[in-house]
Amino acid sequence: MKRFLFQSAVLISALLIAAGVYAVLIDRDSRYDIFDLIEGRPVAAAIGVDEGLLAQAGGEGSLLRAVPLDLSGTDVLEKVNLALADLTDAVVPSVVSIDTSRIKNVVTAVPTDPWGFGYRRQNQSFREPGLGSGVIVTEEGHIVTNHHVVAGVDEILVTTHDGSQYPAEWVGSEPNVDVAVLKIKAPEGATLPKFRPLGFGDSEKVRVGEMVMAVGNPFGLSESVTRGIISAKQRELSDAANEYFQVDAVINPGNSGGPLVNVRGEIIGINVAIFTGQQNVQVWQGIGLAIPANEVREVFEAIVLGRPLIRGYFGLELENISRNYALAVGLRSLNGAVITSVVEGSPAEAASLLPGDVITKLDGKAMQSAEDALSRIRLMKSDETAKVTIIRKGKPMETEVTAMAKSDTNTLRLKSDILTTGQSIVDAIGIKVRDLTARERNSMGVGADYPAILVSEVVEGSQAERRFRKGDLIHQINRSRVSDIASFYDLMGSLPTDSATVITLSRQGKIIQAILK
Repeated sequence: MKRFLFQSAVLISALLIAAGVYAVLIDRDSRYDIFDLIEGRPVAAAIGVDEGLLAQAGGEGSLLRAVPLDLSGTDVLEKVNLALADLTDAVVPSVVSIDTSRIKNVVTAVPTDPWGFGYRRQNQSFREPGLGSGVIVTEEGHIVTNHHVVAGVDEILVTTHDGSQYPAEWVGSEPNVDVAVLKIKAPEGATLPKFRPLGFGDSEKVRVGEMVMAVGNPFGLSESVTRGIISAKQRELSDAANEYFQVDAVINPGNSGGPLVNVRGEIIGINVAIFTGQQNVQVWQGIGLAIPANEVREVFEAIVLGRPLIRGYFGLELENISRNYALAVGLRSLNGAVITSVVEGSPAEAASLLPGDVITKLDGKAMQSAEDALSRIRLMKSDETAKVTIIRKGKPMETEVTAMAKSDTNTLRLKSDILTTGQSIVDAIGIKVRDLTARERNSMGVGADYPAILVSEVVEGSQAERRFRKGDLIHQINRSRVSDIASFYDLMGSLPTDSATVITLSRQGKIIQAILK
């Protein structure tokens, strides 16, 4: 205690001495202390600055005097500004917001007693929302967007520029290019208006440095417009990826599927991604990517108009490298693809490629699998030459292959094909189905929104006879809802090939699961 009192006395003495020195050595008029503040003495007087110099700008003799700008040379800037605003007004009405949802089914354990000794399984479902953008390209309401925006969704809702909302159906996709085509559907008992489409520009003529605008719905904020330039062409996200335009216009989540337009209001690309240089950072970092318009238009015309999809062709059949094959030929890695067949008269034969050769690189880029190599080949243009690195009898070799153009629709996924396949599978199983009428739903106690279709006929002696009965209601396929016969055929046409299919039925109020292999 004595030590604490002694230290406190020393500190107080030091402060008093310092205050005395300050008062003696510094003139009263030159210092500014707490007493000046209490008395309201101006700071300017203490620091020796004329108060007139601190007057606000505009007064005569003021230090902070505003100098008028010479604005006689801004005519060009004003015209550019007006042109950009006009361009925005012309483009935005063709851009739509795409809201998607998919049904997620989960199984939970529910206690059957208060002590927690017994449980029962309970199926629960919830809707998982999604968001994207799209652009109208025909007066009838065809929309181009990204495949990943609508892949695997159960419902698509489109909001147009005027706030109107319409259901939309998926028409087809090219997953390798990440392009999908939708079609706006008319509400029941109504007709669709003519929509305002945007046209495609020629992406081959796009130059680095050109001014562009990206339009979309980032984070759900509709009709957001950002401006920038083409920073680079032929950008890739990975060795197996498509080539993209790189832009510095701000592109954020929700912009996917929106158009990238030039100063003439033409679509020169479809916004597809943002570059995430830092892990787990999903916002704009100065680099956005867009699919060139020529590729998008080619996919659209193949899906909607049935025109051939032209792809690069070598004339090869490839397989992945198995572990046994790698051991047999002395390969150190399973990366690459084994040539199993070479088409006679093909570019591959002209380049002296042989069955058994292992493709490891294409134009210096490592190939991970057979699918990887085929994807790269399909993206090549006619007469484009690639340097192919192979391993033959344990020795690395290089050869050049010149691609030729060939029609290829194997990579397209079309709703019409899936529905046709689904109908064929249903016919082969031996059942016929139809939608329930409103009266039937009412009499069976099945709500209008409850998923159900009716088995109207079971073919005698068919595979279905062991599992189905006439009058059964089908509710789910692999936990996906069956709302009508269109969704039933769609799901049947998309059945997995590597696992059994579970169809959930009800028969006289009892739930039954039919398993198809």
